[in-house]
Order: sequence, then structure tokens, then C-alpha cells
Amino acid sequence: MTIDFADDAQDLIAGYRRFRANRYREARDLFYRLRDGQEPATMIVACADSRADPAMIFDAAPGELFTVRNVAALVPPYDESGGLHGVSAAVEFAVTRLKVKQIVVMGHGGCGGIAASLAAAADRPVGHFIAPWVELAADARDAVLRNEAIPRADWQEAVEHGAVGQSIKNLMSFPFVRSAFERGELAMNGAWFSIGKGELHWRDEDTGAFSVVATEDPEIDQDNKI
Repeated sequence: MTIDFADDAQDLIAGYRRFRANRYREARDLFYRLRDGQEPATMIVACADSRADPAMIFDAAPGELFTVRNVAALVPPYDESGGLHGVSAAVEFAVTRLKVKQIVVMGHGGCGGIAASLAAAADRPVGHFIAPWVELAADARDAVLRNEAIPRADWQEAVEHGAVGQSIKNLMSFPFVRSAFERGELAMNGAWFSIGKGELHWRDEDTGAFSVVATEDPEIDQDNKI
């Protein structure tokens, strides 16, 4: 079978042309105002999964979200040792330069990174670069695996929830994040998105529990209960 990579490139070009003809034309003044800088109020840490796009989920316009996406929406703890710290650099820029008002860590259902974390716990190979990265979720994963009250069928979602809390905990290990939080200048929130239902769950700051965010359309909320 021959794969025509030119078709994939043409799909992107066609999409760009639709953007220019529609969304850009509608928001031309906004893009012009954004040419010299950005002032987003929110930083989103989300998964790189192509099915869970924060800008679409939150119906955000350009300039509203400062977004970092990686495998499983993970944030490493504060670390001053050498190395390339891409997520940490983005967090530093968002908090100390952009002065965002909140950071939201958003996981999602059916996350491949969390599945890899569970596979690693069972000593199954998950990839040279993936394996050490998903170990950032190890504490959350192991807490689920130790909890006999959680059925095996629920492990994936339970770890997805727990990893959000773990990333928030790691964010609080950054001195400039904790300082902004304690001054009341920065809020820390967690969310989880059900891809199949198109449904957002919000994390309770005190309990760590997730609950469905109600929409303004009762018919949609009822459909999601089916």
C-alpha cells in the first residue's frame, strides 16, 4: 500500500485557506491587536492527544489561553538541575511574565499516556522516551493500584483523575507558583474531559473529586446520562 503524504499536506493547506476565508476574516481586528503581545488570563496544561483540544473545549478565542500540551498533561516537580525543562519554562513564563490568573491541568478519558503508565507498572515496554516521562504519574498510579476498592475496570480513569492532582501538587513545588498562589494572585484548578460524551468534569480543590459541569442545555445534559 502506498501512502500519499502529499494528500496530508494538502489537507493542512486547505484548512489554512478555510481559516483565512472564515475565522481570520471574522477576527481580523483581534489578530491585529494581538500582533504585539498576549495577555491570557489562563494557562492550560493539557494532553497532546488530538481529540482533546483545549481551545475547542473552552470555546476560546486567540489570545485567551496560554497552552502547554504533552503526553498525559503532566507537570514535573521543580528541579534546578541541568537539562531541558520545557514544561517548567512555560510555567515560569506564564506565571512570572504573563501574570496568568489561573492554571488549569486538564486530563481526559482514554489517555494513552496514562495507559502507558499502567503498562509500565506491569513491566510491559512503553517506549524509550515515554517510560521515564509517564513515571511522573507513578504516585497517582500506585495509589490507585493499592486501593482494593477500585475495580480494575476503573483503574484507567482513576489514574487519569489522580494524575491531574499530581501535576497540581508538582506545580505547587515551584516557588514562584506557590508565592503567587499564597498572595491570592493565582488559582489552581483541575479538569477532566470525556471524549465520548464531550463532557467536562471539574476538580474540587479540597476533596480532589471530579464532578460534571452542567451545561445550559438540559437536553444535552440528559443525553450524557444515557
